[in-house]
Amino acid sequence: MPIMEFHAPYDSAFLPYEITAYMLFPKNAPKRSAYLAKKMAEYTLKQSQEDSHLIPAEILQDLLENSTVSAPEITEHIVKQACVAAEIFLNLVKLHCSGEDASVNKAMFLGDSFFEHAQNKVMGKISSSESSIRRAWTAYKPAAHLWAAYIIINDTAKHDSDSYLQQLSIAKELVKIAPKVSSKNAKEPQFSSDELWTIPDFVELPECSFLCSGLNEAERGRLPDYEKRSVSKHEK
Repeated sequence: MPIMEFHAPYDSAFLPYEITAYMLFPKNAPKRSAYLAKKMAEYTLKQSQEDSHLIPAEILQDLLENSTVSAPEITEHIVKQACVAAEIFLNLVKLHCSGEDASVNKAMFLGDSFFEHAQNKVMGKISSSESSIRRAWTAYKPAAHLWAAYIIINDTAKHDSDSYLQQLSIAKELVKIAPKVSSKNAKEPQFSSDELWTIPDFVELPECSFLCSGLNEAERGRLPDYEKRSVSKHEK
């Protein structure tokens, strides 16, 4: 698995920005760098305002306002696409943990209500077509485990100073599960060894309490409908 490169490992307070850059732009290094340059300037400015021994705040403010770096805009569309990828990732993991064949088609079928909500939320920016869902999956697949962990932690924990590290701990556990996820009809494993971004070992994380319980009763109840649909398509 590829390891994330952090620009400021000396300061854990900047770690969320480092991770967020990979979550937003998993396949675009220039955009990650532009995003981090902007955040680094803002962060350093804030620190200088609290510590008079650092670079004068007015100089940093001028650099920030006149920077030639154009930070990419973070849109709701980006976040929704990433969450679509996270939904597919979580469904693949749940299928695997339930002993089911973990195909992307089946994971998409289980996530159709989520996708419909996402499409309505952004007023059609995410098309309802299957191809648009697949494009979102392909674009954010390298960071899907990070977004999946984000969703899990938001659903199960209170927001506090430890919740972010808990999110990263869950993401690290999901990376361990990912190589085991497979489908009998797939020519290759669902996740290759160099596909998911991983967190460097020097980042100290709390013990992970996440346990995948697999599909819930309602999701299991939907699987026969998927099998019927697959047979119907094959007959056509």
